[in-house]
Amino acid sequence: MSNIVADTNSYRPRAAWFDGLTECGTATIKLNIIEADPSNPLAEAACGIARRQIAAVADKLEHTPHLGVGFAILHQGEESLWLLLHWWLEGGIATQILWQSELNEEVEFEPAQPLLMACVWELGIIDFERRAWMETVMSGQPTADYLARILPRGTV
Repeated sequence: MSNIVADTNSYRPRAAWFDGLTECGTATIKLNIIEADPSNPLAEAACGIARRQIAAVADKLEHTPHLGVGFAILHQGEESLWLLLHWWLEGGIATQILWQSELNEEVEFEPAQPLLMACVWELGIIDFERRAWMETVMSGQPTADYLARILPRGTV
């Protein structure tokens, strides 16, 4: 029996980088970007819409025992634009809100299906942020050190 995976499931590295800090209520969020196709770069307007989407859920964040920092991933994939927001709680726990938008000029983020978590490319950034959290805050350093640990421009 042969299980051949369709080409759409093939891994090809994608460009990824840190795009700056943004606010979500009283928390500071590190925004990271992933692009599936560098010949079709992510529009600056999409980044602005993502930042506003993150800011708009401050009430949800404030109703959790958050530690004031987190990270987000804006991923221009092959079929959708994805926005993942995570913030850190005590005990090394990360929360998640996931949105999806069509790939067109009208970016309108809608909540993604609740069973979705992350794709292999997003998991690369999640792993980077996990390690940054363990090596800074969970090792007794201030959250400012976590915020200073940024994803280098490269691929995931």
